Amino acid sequence: MWREYLRIASKVLRANKFRSSLTMLSITIGALSIVFMSSLAGSGLATLSRKVEELGGARWIALFPSEMIKGERKANSYTRGLTREDLDRLGEIPHLSGHMIFARMRRKDVFTETAQARADLVAADAAFTGIYGIPLERGRLFTDEEDRRRARVCLIGHSLSDKLWDGESLGKWLTIGGVRCQVVGQLVSEERNNMNFGIDPKDLVVVPLGAMLDVDANATRRATIILKTDGTASNEIVVRIANQLLTDRHHGVDDFEFLDFAKMMKKWANIFVIMQTIVGFLAGIALLVGGVGVMNMMLVSVSERVREIGIRKALGASPRDIGRQFILEAMVLSGSGGMIGVILGGIVAFGSGLIIQHFMNSWVNQLAYGAAITAMTVSIGVGLIFGYFPAQRAAKLDAIVAMRR
Repeated sequence: MWREYLRIASKVLRANKFRSSLTMLSITIGALSIVFMSSLAGSGLATLSRKVEELGGARWIALFPSEMIKGERKANSYTRGLTREDLDRLGEIPHLSGHMIFARMRRKDVFTETAQARADLVAADAAFTGIYGIPLERGRLFTDEEDRRRARVCLIGHSLSDKLWDGESLGKWLTIGGVRCQVVGQLVSEERNNMNFGIDPKDLVVVPLGAMLDVDANATRRATIILKTDGTASNEIVVRIANQLLTDRHHGVDDFEFLDFAKMMKKWANIFVIMQTIVGFLAGIALLVGGVGVMNMMLVSVSERVREIGIRKALGASPRDIGRQFILEAMVLSGSGGMIGVILGGIVAFGSGLIIQHFMNSWVNQLAYGAAITAMTVSIGVGLIFGYFPAQRAAKLDAIVAMRR
């Protein structure tokens, strides 16, 4: 029986191709919008998640210097900012798999005996490149012992090495930010996909934090401490312990703040959920308009097929059979529009992702399969809801009156 209903519905819709296509257009646009925008939002979240994961994921906890809220009278009783001693004390916290300190000293002029350039200057401890995710290409890293004795050594990025010495930088001397140092290592040349936090690894000079403190005692006020936990479940307890330890070391002055990457990832996820909800709402308006179009077309179809309805009733078709036929036609009409929209939305989303990847190779291209299923389900539901009134109107027609018309 249902197979016969589908055959009749398909025949009727094919008989009015142009009208059916126009009616499906709004449904198609609504479904396309849901799939396309949801896929872009999901790809954006996946890209951010991937970048964070390359640095250790949500297991990072960052500590930044901040303006003090209380304890100003005690501000002169200790070294302001974050120091190597703070890092050593925090390193005793359980559930840590790594920790480092670095100070971003902004972009500076770099001088050699024969050349000059500009580069990002970072003063850091020996763990910086490992936790930050910048592998070594040539040479070696400076050691913790060199950092503590304030040795004049440094690491440089590949592009900077090419600018200054055509890539042959090992053993050469440079001056940056008042620090004269010898290059002992060159960082990787390939494009990095992780989060750079305002640092360009290709044009970068990394010097020991101790060496920088010799020429700029205020480097501690630019310092950031990174704690890497053994799992996101440990983040909260590590933050509580670190807060207590630093408060004690800073004599009760709260001139620091925490950034828990696990909480940050949850906030990002919530933002993208809100974006997808807004997109769904806007696309739902298009589907609603499409539903009105479906109902209008079905009412026209009923008025055009009054004699057919009368003949079918005279041959024994019940009002329920007539109603089912017209509801199924509405569902096929809107469902076809939804299917076309879902397919086009997937194609457009995938193509857009490829274009974005051309300009940003870290982009993660994803298709929102859940959104596609939702769009298809809603499209069929629109046909069911908006086809109900025309179906009831057809079912209530009197057979004799219908045949006379």
